[in-house]
Formats: sequence, structure tokens, C-alpha cells
Amino acid sequence: MPPRNADDRRVFAYLRKRGIAAQVIRQFMNSGSLYEDAVHHNCVFVGRDHTGQARYAGLRGTYDRDGKGFRGDVSGSDKNIGFAIPCDPVSDQVRVFEAPIDLMSYCTLHRSCCNAVALCGLYDGALRTYLRNNPQIKRIVLCLDMDTPGQETAEQLRKKYAEMGYEISQEKPHIGKDWNEYLQKEKHWKGAMN
Repeated sequence: MPPRNADDRRVFAYLRKRGIAAQVIRQFMNSGSLYEDAVHHNCVFVGRDHTGQARYAGLRGTYDRDGKGFRGDVSGSDKNIGFAIPCDPVSDQVRVFEAPIDLMSYCTLHRSCCNAVALCGLYDGALRTYLRNNPQIKRIVLCLDMDTPGQETAEQLRKKYAEMGYEISQEKPHIGKDWNEYLQKEKHWKGAMN
């Protein structure tokens, strides 16, 4: 794991700029699933296995240039472990996102969100692990990006997991290509209305 910075100010400011609610950011920081790395000041999104051990870390730069910033996985990360909200055993449903920022955007829009995992890409290893560790899950809601790769993957996952007996549905942002873009446009629209 990258060394932790003395504070998380840059990560907090970056995610707030992306529209993520302060309480959502704090929730993930307090759980140890999100922090700022000391060397490059990247967001570090931590994926933990069923014992709580960190097995995955995804990096997202806090400085975007032309809408594109640094992204990558920490060397040795296990892509079968995703960035997730700890499972609520009462719920039999999980929402599946491509990126941690989309999961956090959804949590900002829907504060009652529970049971969610970000694949940190389009490989479904993290979903398989989540389902194996939480056998009470019977329903999967695909919340992947609206671009061609995201929708092609959603269709593949729909077929694959339906054949395994899961109830599959899809939830799409009303506007934009992903949940963060939708959040930003929604906040902009609401701000313009006030």
C-alpha cells in the first residue's frame, strides 16, 4: 500500500470538486477505504477481503488535465477484490459500478445505498468474490457506464449472472455517461434553479 499522507486535504478537495458529498467522503475515509498517498497525493481506493485485509488499491490522481487524470492500480493488487461498501447481511441486493468515484457519486445521490462494489474496471472478478462472500445476495443491479464498453459488459454480465440464478436489473443515470457525470450535471442544474 502507498504510504499515507499526514492529512487527506487534497483528496477531500478533489472529490468535493467532483460533487461527492462531504459525509460520503468521510464515511469512506473513516472506514479506511480511502486516503491520500504521501508521495503523489493520489486518491487511494482500498479494496478489502472478507477478513478486512487490504488486497487491492486503485489510484486516481487529484490533478486533472483536460479532464484526464492519472489512474492505475498499485502493483500486486488483486483485481478479484473491489472497492466496496461492507455488506449489509439483511439486504439481498448489490449494486455494481465500474469506478469507485461512480459508487461514491451514487451514494451522494442516494444516501440509503447499501451493498455496492466497484469493479475498478470491467473485469467481474470483484463481483464474483463479493457474491461468494455474501451468499444472501440474490439480486444484482448493474450500474455500469453508458459508453459502449460499459454497456457491452453490462449485457455480458446480465447473461452470465442470470444463468447462475441471480435476478439482474440495470440502473442507468438519467443524463451523462456515468454516475459522476450525472451527479455533476444534477448539481449544476439544481444550482441554476436556485
